[in-house]
Amino acid sequence: MKTSSILIISTVLTAFSASFFVVADDPDITTLKHVMQGLLKDTQELTQGIFLEDFQQIEQAAKRIADHPKPDLSIRMKLIGKLGSDMSRFKSFDMKVHDVAVSISQAAVQRDMSAAIIGYHKLIDGCQSCHSDFKQPVSKLLNQN
Repeated sequence: MKTSSILIISTVLTAFSASFFVVADDPDITTLKHVMQGLLKDTQELTQGIFLEDFQQIEQAAKRIADHPKPDLSIRMKLIGKLGSDMSRFKSFDMKVHDVAVSISQAAVQRDMSAAIIGYHKLIDGCQSCHSDFKQPVSKLLNQN
């Protein structure tokens, strides 16, 4: 009984915290494509801020990356159902990117360019690792009818 309760609670918490995948034709729902385009734009702004040594731009872009939009709950539930045990690995990539983006933002506030650059490399690694492991299977999953 205790194990099943923990499993149910973990699944519900994962459903509410899993992020960035949505597929919908409804313009009022943020789609995966929109979220990823937003993350790309924010990453480009972060890169520009680093090259220009613009700490305010770095801070703002990193905050937007950390706080990227969340998808529709029904899509998150679909992912949880289809990814199964891989969902925790997927979520760990998202949390890595979130945590690193927060640290980059803090480094910008402290005007610590070395820490911002170290964080930037970790952020790119987290994004690329997630894409490498999940882009094709999740795209296939979400494009099924």
